[in-house]
Amino acid sequence: MNTHIFKHLASLLFFLLMSCSLMIQGQIRISGFVRDKNTSERLIGANIYIKGTQTGTVTDNNGYFSLVSAVPCSLSFSYVGYSSSSLDIFSHRDTLFEVPLEPGKQLGTVEVRGIRAPRANVASLKISELQQMPSLGAKPDILKSMQMLPGIQSQNEGTSRLLVRGGDPGQNLYLFDNVPIIYVNHLGGFMSVFNPDIINNIDIYKGGFPARFGGRLSSVVDIAQREGDRSALKGSFSIGVTDASFTVEGPLKLRNANFIVTGRKTLYDAYFLLGTILSGQNNLLASNGFHDLNGKFSWKPDDRNSFHLNLYQGDDYLNAWSFLKESGETQKIHIGNVWGNWLASGRWNRVVSPRIFMTNSLSYARYRLKNDLLYTVTDTVVNYSYSRKYLSSVQDFSFRTNTKFLVFKNWSADAGLQLSLFTHVPNNTYQSNQLIQTANEQLKTLESALYLDNKIVLLKRVEANLGLRLVNYSTSGYSGFSMEPRVNITLDVTEKHKLNLSYMSVTQNSHLLVTTGNIFSNEVWVPSDSRIPPARSDQFSFGWNGSFHQDMFQTELSIYYKTMEKLTTYKEGFTNLMGDADWRSKIISGGFGKSMGVEFLVRKTFGDWTGFASYSWSHTTRQYPELNGGHEYVFEFNRPHTASLNLNHKINEKWAVNLTWVYQTGLPYTPILGRQLTQNTMPDENGNYGYYEVLLYGERNSAHMRDYHRLDVGATLNTTTRHNHKATWTFSICNLYNRRNPYYYYYNSEPLRGLQTPSESAEFKPMNLYQMSFFPIIPSVSYKVYFDKSDPKRIKKPVNQRLKKWLYQ
Repeated sequence: MNTHIFKHLASLLFFLLMSCSLMIQGQIRISGFVRDKNTSERLIGANIYIKGTQTGTVTDNNGYFSLVSAVPCSLSFSYVGYSSSSLDIFSHRDTLFEVPLEPGKQLGTVEVRGIRAPRANVASLKISELQQMPSLGAKPDILKSMQMLPGIQSQNEGTSRLLVRGGDPGQNLYLFDNVPIIYVNHLGGFMSVFNPDIINNIDIYKGGFPARFGGRLSSVVDIAQREGDRSALKGSFSIGVTDASFTVEGPLKLRNANFIVTGRKTLYDAYFLLGTILSGQNNLLASNGFHDLNGKFSWKPDDRNSFHLNLYQGDDYLNAWSFLKESGETQKIHIGNVWGNWLASGRWNRVVSPRIFMTNSLSYARYRLKNDLLYTVTDTVVNYSYSRKYLSSVQDFSFRTNTKFLVFKNWSADAGLQLSLFTHVPNNTYQSNQLIQTANEQLKTLESALYLDNKIVLLKRVEANLGLRLVNYSTSGYSGFSMEPRVNITLDVTEKHKLNLSYMSVTQNSHLLVTTGNIFSNEVWVPSDSRIPPARSDQFSFGWNGSFHQDMFQTELSIYYKTMEKLTTYKEGFTNLMGDADWRSKIISGGFGKSMGVEFLVRKTFGDWTGFASYSWSHTTRQYPELNGGHEYVFEFNRPHTASLNLNHKINEKWAVNLTWVYQTGLPYTPILGRQLTQNTMPDENGNYGYYEVLLYGERNSAHMRDYHRLDVGATLNTTTRHNHKATWTFSICNLYNRRNPYYYYYNSEPLRGLQTPSESAEFKPMNLYQMSFFPIIPSVSYKVYFDKSDPKRIKKPVNQRLKKWLYQ
């Protein structure tokens, strides 16, 4: 019986392949790259259509496209903000082109196709959209801008950490030009590490991952960097309330080679230090800040090959010094915290033929967290010193290769291999006063993945993306294998409306343990092993995408259901791994998560007013054997209702205004039901056992804080300096109506004491619930000036007429 069914399936597959093979005869493969005519920057998401048909495609993150057509034919190329272009094809051979598009205004309905069609489970942001959103410091923040989109939330107000469809912050894969970056936050989540000056395009996959993506349960943030201008040396300098930044880009002496370098540095390091000096508190000095540097170098020796080198380095630092001298004794204390990333990668892109495109990359990434303490005491007799050092790190050596190829006319595929060697140091502690130091582990893991994505178009109305990812993971004493099927089916109901159904299964072999609420990072990555199993997620989603009024309005509606198994977190009462050789005893595994939701987005893509409005409803839970008595509870960051509004208006060539409004259901918290006196387990100096007060908590996360909402407004002024350089002033006001949003709740008998601690006092005082808020109304301004060698020189003002007359005489 099984053999009979297999024969029928094989026969059917053979028939389909033969049919596709016959259909492709008399047609050619047309492929190439779409770039900016002036700068040669790749255009991601440019639209290519065969005139007279509904057949088309879009460029990928390399600006590459490929499609099949009968000849002769005429292709139309379009992109938002660029003039359209046409190309007539008469050759009967497979062809490869580079198509330049010239920046210009879009007029009429012909240009509308330059707008990228929405994709199910994928949210996209362009750098032009980021720059139109008001932000703290009057400079765009990539991750905070993403939080405006449905299905994407933040942990707390002011943080850049992303929670996607009920997931945790460590379940997001961040790709920087297809290279994973491990740590993505500055100042403990207050800002992101991504400098907007080097960003070309951002795609956020919330579900329905292609098989080439894996290793994280909740999302893929695919960030494409700019390549830099090939025409002339250019740059910019920007300064604002929070930081100063620069950009330099241009051609190199090597033919067809160019570069771009960007950098940022905080300005409030000095403010912080000066503030502690003026406060005069216990001779305490403190400084806090960050920096990051990005560099990308590209070389295109011919039409078929290109080479790219990416470099990144960024660090946060928090330092404190204390100096005390009295009675001939000198005490010095230095506490230093440093955390950040290193990243280096090389990539080779090759067009083997118009039907085959290959990408090969080799990368290295390292994240490390260091906490150091040095204490010294010196007097006429004693010279004592004590030091403590803590290190947690993870490094990733990876090789990736991917091949895009055409199987038949309506069948294209992506296949690839990924190899990653990780070295984890979860808890490395040194204390100078210990004769025997704690044994420190260095854990090596190897993760390899083989994948195949198939894109099959049936009857011109159904697009089936069928993929499979095979993952092998091994470490000392443990190995695992997983199969991850991916199914994504899209039905074109009409030319403007699509329905989508998707399913994906994903495995994650490393776990992020994060302590929230600290200005310095406590993000620690731990690998899976025999005691910490890999996490796994399954997600189903159904969606509709539609366009109205000649693509002026784009709408998306999605419904999803997601489960997460074998999750890992801290045990109750633990917030870090420091100082314990048996760090595994501080964490628990075997958690189960569940999330379901509805997401809606409507976007206005062009006109005097642009922007979007979004709404999402969701419900997310967690369940761990050792938390909440083993019962299911509401997730710490569950917000049932979220809504956002973004509006942008261009008044004229100089002025533009914008606003954003955000609403979210308040975060859950665990209420206190009462308190009682409990006897001390240790006697006092007189041998008596006293009593202290403890709080009695209710069900975990069973109450909600006040709802959160905030209005931000901004304005942009484009001007020219007296040296004829373009410049931009950006003004923003965050939290315009000064809403006191709760950051956290606390119980205490006095409002100014902060969190209540156990008290041994027998005096009874009533206890009340208080809220802590951090972000009032905050105005900001930034200034950015551009330098361009290709600009015409400044026209000198005429000499004073009276002086000219005198000289003439």
